[in-house]
Amino acid sequence: MEIKIIATDMDGTLLDPRGQLDLPRLEKIIDQLDRRGVRFVIATGNEIHRMRQLLGHLAERVVLVVANGARIFENNELLQAQTWDEDMVDKALAHFKGRECQDQFVVTAMNGGFVKEGTVFTELDKFMTPEMIKKLYQRMNFVDEFDSSLFGGVLKMSMVVGEERSDSVLQEINDLFDGRVRAVSSGYGCIDILQDGIHKAWGLEELLKRWDLKSEQIMAFGDSENDIEMLEMAGISYAMENAEEKVKEIATEVAPANSQAGVYQVLENWLEKGE
Repeated sequence: MEIKIIATDMDGTLLDPRGQLDLPRLEKIIDQLDRRGVRFVIATGNEIHRMRQLLGHLAERVVLVVANGARIFENNELLQAQTWDEDMVDKALAHFKGRECQDQFVVTAMNGGFVKEGTVFTELDKFMTPEMIKKLYQRMNFVDEFDSSLFGGVLKMSMVVGEERSDSVLQEINDLFDGRVRAVSSGYGCIDILQDGIHKAWGLEELLKRWDLKSEQIMAFGDSENDIEMLEMAGISYAMENAEEKVKEIATEVAPANSQAGVYQVLENWLEKGE
């Protein structure tokens, strides 16, 4: 079946190890995809502000599935959003109370990103430039205490716990909510806490309905646990060479590492062959 959607993760996948894009190279690829009627979708755990910062004018030309599927933007305008029940928000805030700074706890909400006053992000330099880190701090709302009335609807929560604690914290969170939310690794010792059933593949399903296309018409790229559903649904799925082993096990292909511009390489070769 003819591929009509390219769906890619960002960190560890389309972005290089410093968290940057080759915008001229990407724009050439998007130009070719447009001529062939193929849509370019970025599916990421990041929020819209960082995507606009990274993409610049290209944000108008791609579809953005952000916060791991919780919000979808087309032509840089919000199509839809899926937020948590308030009782789940309150339960999570109560559970993590007292360790918000230690675990670099972030609430990603319709009203922006919220962190507790005193939080210092320790892992960002692994995948962001100093300028990006500075802008992230400027965007965040630092608050004395978390309160659900601040958020205007929660899209996801996230933490940075380090790779050595990642498995135990994932288990802790997944045992906490009776399956109503789930925690997944998003790489670099980071954890995303998502509403059950809301993930990148859910966002793509919504787009398939909108565009009257089938999942076999997706070519997808990813590297982390939060990409698994997206890769499972795609007709052609690429795990990056730098991907987690569990991701490589479910993908149909392996792309060169993000440090080798693997997504660009695969797409350029595919377009050249005219497959």
